[in-house]
Amino acid sequence: MEAAHNQSRIGHETRDGSVRGIVITGFAIALVTALVGFITYGIFRYLASRPLSAALPNPMAVTEPQVPPVPRVEEHPQLELQQLRTQEDQTLSTYGWVDKKEGIVRIPIERAMELQLQRGFPVRAAKEWAQ
Repeated sequence: MEAAHNQSRIGHETRDGSVRGIVITGFAIALVTALVGFITYGIFRYLASRPLSAALPNPMAVTEPQVPPVPRVEEHPQLELQQLRTQEDQTLSTYGWVDKKEGIVRIPIERAMELQLQRGFPVRAAKEWAQ
């Protein structure tokens, strides 16, 4: 008797799945998919009609492009250094106005050294050396 009982369990299913349940599940999945599609389409239409950003800009944010501080990366450093030295040499070796309104002029460095040697340098008094 036990052998016959075990044989009834072995084999294939004796009853089929419910056709009605499968069809209802398929329609439910189709309905939910369509509903999600319509909701998504509606959300996209709504967002497309709104401005990109309704939030106020941050007052701490920089709105204009920033230029990096000096000194910037040089494209041709040797050429620029040579031009700088030429300009400095011209400034050190020629006469010119520093401030015309105030009457301040620039003299060549060689002439300035000659004048300083003629006028002499300030010397400390003997008392200052002792301290």
